[in-house]
Amino acid sequence: MNNQEEQTSKNNNSDNEFESTNLIDMDTLLANLRNEDKRTLRTMKNMRWLYFAMIIIYTLLMVVNPDPELQIHHRISGLCYVLSFAIFALIFQKYNKEFSSIDYSLSSSEMFRKAAERYNLNFKRYLVVIPPLLLIDAGLTISEYYRWTTVDPVVLILITQAIYLGVILIGWFIGYLIWRKRQKPLRDGALQILKELND
Repeated sequence: MNNQEEQTSKNNNSDNEFESTNLIDMDTLLANLRNEDKRTLRTMKNMRWLYFAMIIIYTLLMVVNPDPELQIHHRISGLCYVLSFAIFALIFQKYNKEFSSIDYSLSSSEMFRKAAERYNLNFKRYLVVIPPLLLIDAGLTISEYYRWTTVDPVVLILITQAIYLGVILIGWFIGYLIWRKRQKPLRDGALQILKELND
């Protein structure tokens, strides 16, 4: 009889320790999510204002500037940059609004589900950056095409594309490393919590 009571007591203590461990993990994950959400929101705000500033600067310097030395290709190149910056500003404005409206009062399952979606590396979400990247590419190509008159235009365009693509790939890889270090653990943790809640 005493053995049965001791075993039952051990099982209860084990269950309590398991629940306590899960609670600590959930609280820790929630705190980390809040911190990352705040950091991401701050980044989105800063990037939004940066692109708004770039829109004003490039519009004044390369589009409406009356300087007669600015030729039509300079203005077209500048316009490509301005349009690209405008799209990026809208993208960051959208994410700024999304991260500003995060609701931590939702049920645990709903909150962690949204967190997992928020920090999921879904490439379809990033297709929206292709148009502004192409506009920057166009502006850069036009600018370089008229700058170097002694180089074969085809070779010049190929070199420009190779350098630009290299910069984009390096930027993407750095972004991936940041996501893997800071945000992937949050996504994985949210998915793990959801799995435990649904079991």
